[in-house]
Amino acid sequence: MATPAQIANDMAAHAEYWAKRDRDIERACRDAAKVIRALIAGGQVDGRTYYGVQKRLLDRARMQPDWGVRGYPDFDRARICMERLRAEAAQS
Repeated sequence: MATPAQIANDMAAHAEYWAKRDRDIERACRDAAKVIRALIAGGQVDGRTYYGVQKRLLDRARMQPDWGVRGYPDFDRARICMERLRAEAAQS
């Protein structure tokens, strides 16, 4: 199982890969990496940013092609990581 830092790095790498291929995927990956890194650092992420990124990740995961695209990001993994980090921060 990947650590949150590894997931953030993976999303940043996907953002770089998709930058000239699909701007929406690139933006979702970049923003997910930023939110995950902010949550790891213990910083606060405002609700509008958090829920906006979460919604885009959900939408992108639903739009994933059934036939599989090589190099397609795992948006569900990033979303679940964000949710887990936010829940842990709320408990502390």
